[in-house]
Amino acid sequence: MSRATQLFLSYNRAVPAKEPKREFKVGDTIPVNLHHGKIEDAVVRAVIQDDDGIKLQVDVVGLDLTALIDTGQVVE
Repeated sequence: MSRATQLFLSYNRAVPAKEPKREFKVGDTIPVNLHHGKIEDAVVRAVIQDDDGIKLQVDVVGLDLTALIDTGQVVE
């Protein structure tokens, strides 16, 4: 294996996914990005673990809306 190939392979290693930084519990009030940057407060109604990661079922405060969101939509 050439030195260039070794350098290429050493710089192009897969980066492992980061572990979630937050723990979510039913009843938590969290800010979420629902659509095009519109930030709304929401209350967690369920925490769902599936193959893709953690999903949250939330009720949006002040709106008659329930949504299933990815944890990436939670604003920190």
